[in-house]
Amino acid sequence: MKKLSGILAIYIISFSGTAWDGVKTGKVASVDVTGGTNYGFRVVLEGAPKLCGNGHGWAYINEPDSNYQTYVSVLLAAKMAGSTVTIYANQERNSGNGYCHIGYISVR
Repeated sequence: MKKLSGILAIYIISFSGTAWDGVKTGKVASVDVTGGTNYGFRVVLEGAPKLCGNGHGWAYINEPDSNYQTYVSVLLAAKMAGSTVTIYANQERNSGNGYCHIGYISVR
């Protein structure tokens, strides 16, 4: 049973490490806010690193996204406090523009 649990843990860790198109860490340099479904809350990290394997240096979350208000609050608090954040994002594939959609964040 322990061996099976260990194999399962390795599989989960391996899979979760490749689940995102981009994972970048840095301080929030700027935010832009617009209409709720027009890439409503946009974040740029210091140095504007390319966030998910494309040419865009910003990532977004839209108002209809689950936990939107919490994401916005945490990112704004991190900006004000100068805290380091890690943004996990996936590249849009359906719209053809390839923008980076935030799926998870971590603040340190």
